[in-house]
Amino acid sequence: MRRAFIPLLMLVALTPSRGQAQSLFERLNLDRLRLTALGVTAGPVRASRAEDAQSFGVFADYGYIARSWRVVFSANYWGSRFRDEFVDTFEQRLREQVIDPSGDDTLDLGRINVSDIALEVDLRYTPRPNAFLRPYAGGGLGAHMINAESPFINRTFGQGALGNISGGFAVFGGVDTAPAGRISFGLQARLNLLSNLRYWSGRALVTYFFGNQPPLSSP
Repeated sequence: MRRAFIPLLMLVALTPSRGQAQSLFERLNLDRLRLTALGVTAGPVRASRAEDAQSFGVFADYGYIARSWRVVFSANYWGSRFRDEFVDTFEQRLREQVIDPSGDDTLDLGRINVSDIALEVDLRYTPRPNAFLRPYAGGGLGAHMINAESPFINRTFGQGALGNISGGFAVFGGVDTAPAGRISFGLQARLNLLSNLRYWSGRALVTYFFGNQPPLSSP
């Protein structure tokens, strides 16, 4: 009882009051979040261990939380296969763990497919939000569900070693056009860094705006 009571007291002491939580929420301008636009993306992906692939995604723009700063939530998918040299290295490590007195055992993992489903939140800085061409840069955090599949490794420790759920960080830069009506177009270059994988992607974006939302006049 005593061991459970002490952490409980610490949690209560560290938990902000309702007024404090509201103050923090307002100071970060999170109360300004409003769904202002939806969009789709597509483009090439070049990963550190996989063959080149195509990515597809959707995103929701929640508008400005400070002058020139926007919050965007996205979901993206790409699928490919691990490169032969990476699979060969993995096979070699497995052979080193196999006891083969006669030396005639063979090991062939074949093709190992890999895919990533990423759920991310981005913070974009747009220095010229009222221009026709609107360059931006920013960073993001996300959860990545890496899945590896092959008849040889399915439901084995190998599948768990190659596929996992991981947190990741992204940096990106791009440019959007001013909306023509309610539609705008854009391009983005992005680098995603995970614990066991990194990949570059180029994205073409099409955005549909629900209405005009001018940038905030002050932070």
